[in-house]
Amino acid sequence: MSLPFPTILKVISCKTALLYIYSYAMEQLFWDECYTLFIRHLGGGNYAENTAIAYGGDVAGFLKYLKKKKEIHTDLTQFDVRGFLISLRRAGLKSSSIARKLEAVKMFFDYLVSIKKINHNPARLLEPVKTEPYRAEYLSEEEAWFLIEQGITGDGFMSKRNRAMIEIYYGCGLRLSELVNLNLTDLRFSSNVINVLGKGSKFRQVPIGHQAIKSVSDYLLDRQNLLAKQNIVDQKAVFLNTRGGRLTSRSAARIVKIHLLRCSEKSGLSTHSLRHSFTTHLLTAGANLRAIQQMLGHASLKTTQKYSHITTGRLISIYKRSHPRAEEK
Repeated sequence: MSLPFPTILKVISCKTALLYIYSYAMEQLFWDECYTLFIRHLGGGNYAENTAIAYGGDVAGFLKYLKKKKEIHTDLTQFDVRGFLISLRRAGLKSSSIARKLEAVKMFFDYLVSIKKINHNPARLLEPVKTEPYRAEYLSEEEAWFLIEQGITGDGFMSKRNRAMIEIYYGCGLRLSELVNLNLTDLRFSSNVINVLGKGSKFRQVPIGHQAIKSVSDYLLDRQNLLAKQNIVDQKAVFLNTRGGRLTSRSAARIVKIHLLRCSEKSGLSTHSLRHSFTTHLLTAGANLRAIQQMLGHASLKTTQKYSHITTGRLISIYKRSHPRAEEK
């Protein structure tokens, strides 16, 4: 007995819907597996921990966007990636953040091509995101002096720690993560240097000044007393919280921001401003850019050059003072 035509249509529609649901579920499983493989690749020693976390989060955001739009299929195109970038711009993200997320997606697809999960990288068909010139805020030399000499008062553990921390942060041009990861064995005061574990797990030596050495040495005495009271024997971290544990990046950032607000009224100051101030003050004093590159731990000189914002007036002053043909005789 044959089925009525409307019933046949219902059966076909039901089968089509089931096939669609099955296909969509399989595509989701495919991308979930790809993401897991990519995370494993990032954590395999090829990238620094913070870099791996950032790229993993960026790719997770991309896949979440596709799932929300119900456009997660195995044959993604450049238009899928472009839609993701447009959504980021509409959400108010800065061009620099969007550029980083696009780079993470490109890396993700490149990896999948290399392991033959997909045939091509659709993100490579997009133009790079145009970013604004890097212009981090920085302290004047007077503000930096006030920050350390007048902005941090008191003789307690926290005051001495904060002073020592900011002295090294500004005096050595460290990243925040490098600051909190300093260990006692990294302090080479007899040689006037400290060992710093930077990006890509690369060590470098950075000069440290007399004032910073004095501040850290004063703090280390209070640090020793704190550990004795807490009955903590084996603690290698330099900068500690009041419980004797290693100070976290979040806590260090909060401390630095509090003191920055006390020494300057500039609105754009961040924890990175101290590293930027370190670079700016060395450049204005005529320091060699290559030497600054080594102290900052930059793999490329281009990265260091983005800090080079010496004013035209300062350059003219240096030129007139230094060049034999600059001034009329």
